[in-house]
Amino acid sequence: MSNIHALQKIFPAGFDNGYGSLKLLVDGNDIVRVPSYISSVEMEDVPGRVVFNGTAYTVGESAFRTGYHFERNTDHNENKVNNALITLLGALAHLPHRKAWHLKLVVSLHDVGLADELKQVLNGEFVTVLRQANSWSLLFEPFLTA
Repeated sequence: MSNIHALQKIFPAGFDNGYGSLKLLVDGNDIVRVPSYISSVEMEDVPGRVVFNGTAYTVGESAFRTGYHFERNTDHNENKVNNALITLLGALAHLPHRKAWHLKLVVSLHDVGLADELKQVLNGEFVTVLRQANSWSLLFEPFLTA
């Protein structure tokens, strides 16, 4: 994957994919605070809609509105790691469109035993579709806080 981020602005950001609500603050944008729900039910273009690795997900209030077909971060402590990338992408899908994001990311995690796993999940460059916009290239460089 070519690094289109070489001349891109680096955005400082904070992320907490909490048990009740996920929170994302990206420099220059309003805070995103939505329920920590994830659904893979097919639906129209809504805030929080993500297509990643060929699978479509919806994150936040719209996922809850699907009815019984959603997951919550509250179900297992490991979900803070397992769902981290999808919830981060879903939170970004609530922000105005950008062709590319390069985030220096501070991530909240209370179970420090999961820190290495979380950093591995979030560190890297990803290509995805957010809210049916053109593919976005995302580069995340996480730093974990307890």
